[in-house]
Parts: sequence; structure tokens; C-alpha cells
Amino acid sequence: MIREHDDGTGQARQPRNPREMLQRMERLLSRTRSTRQKRADEAQQLVYDAWEAETGEREYELMCQALEINPANADALLYMLDQASLNEEEEIQALRNIVAAAEKGLGPKVFKEYAGHFWGFIETRPYMRARHRLAGCLRAAGRLEEAITEYEAMLTLNSNDNQGVRYELLPACLALHRLEPARSLLKKYDEAEFSTVFAWCHVLERLLSGDPAAAERALELARKQNPHLQVYLKGHRDLPRQMPDSYSLGSKEEAICFAEVLRSAWIRHPQALQWLAAQKIK
Repeated sequence: MIREHDDGTGQARQPRNPREMLQRMERLLSRTRSTRQKRADEAQQLVYDAWEAETGEREYELMCQALEINPANADALLYMLDQASLNEEEEIQALRNIVAAAEKGLGPKVFKEYAGHFWGFIETRPYMRARHRLAGCLRAAGRLEEAITEYEAMLTLNSNDNQGVRYELLPACLALHRLEPARSLLKKYDEAEFSTVFAWCHVLERLLSGDPAAAERALELARKQNPHLQVYLKGHRDLPRQMPDSYSLGSKEEAICFAEVLRSAWIRHPQALQWLAAQKIK
């Protein structure tokens, strides 16, 4: 077990200094080496045990054990990152390091053999979770070009998109007026009838394509699919501090969950918001 933060009782304690935690994580990453699959599986099981731990101390202890066995374990590294309270740029760089370490840990053979169906293999999921978080952080930082690159790479690895990457990629494409990739996503997944993101992105795509008549028809469908989204999209209602744990299709909770990512696309096109404000509910 790692003892570099012993509290005098022989038990590892969680470092309280974010810089100390960052340095610790960098040291772990620098040690990244090829880990045999059996040992990698042992480390991942410790992560699963940590997620179910009854106390924070026990969770931290198990995560440390996981990293002792496999310093490239992405889930344990993400846990360490959460403890560090980094600024935006530091977090993005740390995530890039974690993704690179996880990729190295998997090895090129895995990427070649599993490409297209990555999420279907349990050993690839920590890597995909880390990459999804990196993409999300880039998007939140306004670095949409970089975020889109990550999202598109993830869809190449896993076209079934079990993580819901498309719900962040589609608005990002529209925010940057990338209409062809947006149309491809709308066509490939064809979810406008039951997905708030796709329904309201279809409206914006039609507007940006210069087809207001089709946009009106799409708006009518979007309002039926989720009538709660528009007030958040227009900025007439603030999001709650605590996000819903779950949602059903067409619900207020679904609108809350996706309001921020949708508004980030619409707000890039003020004329679209002006058009929306002028549309009466039929």
C-alpha cells in the first residue's frame, strides 16, 4: 500500500493540498508500464470495491491499492483527479495524461481488434470514461474544436455510442455551424421523435440551413417531444442547483438535463433565438 501520506496510525490518509495530489498523480503516470491483464483485472476489481465502500477513507485506500497494481487504471486516476480541485487548464492537461496512460495500458492490439465496438469489452470502459470526461471538459471550456475531435474519435471506436456522446457532439457541431456532420448525426441516429437533444437540434439545423418553413415544422415536433425545454433555452428559467438523478422522455427532468448543452449551441446564433422567441405556440 502507498504510505506517503501516513497520518501516524499506519493508515493512508487523503492529501488535503490539491498541488500535492496533482504531483502524486503525475508520479503515478510517470510509472505507467505494461500491466499483465490478470493484474489489470485485479486493479479494476479494487476500483469496483472502492465504489461500494462505506467510508471515504476505505474508498481512498482501495483506490491507492488499485494504482499500486496498475498505475494506468483510468478510473482510479479520475478519482485522484477529483480530489485535487484543479483549475480548468490543469484538469484538461491531467485528463490528457490519464487518457494517454490508459491508451498505453490497453495497447495498440486492443484498439485494432475492438475498434467500432469498444464499449462492448469491459476492459476498454475506463479508457472511454476518461476520454468522455476530457471531451466534456473541453466543451465546457469553450474549446469546441478539440471537444469535437474527441467525441468523433469516441464514436469511431464505439459507433453504438453507449455513453451518449452524440448528445454532446451534435450541439457542438451546430454551435460551430458544422452542418454536414450535424446532418449526418441526425440521420444516423434518427432520434428527433423521442430525444430532446435531437428534436431541438433539428430545429436549429433547419434554421442554419436557411429553411425556416422546415424549422417551423421541426419546432412543432420539438415542442411536442419536450414542451419544458424552451423556457431554459430562452434563458427565462434558471437551472436548479441539483440536477435530476434520472429522467423520462419528454419530461421536465429531461429538459433540465440537456438544457445547458442545447443552450450552448443556440446562444451561438442570436438570430435563431430571436426567431424562436417570435414563434407562437400553436
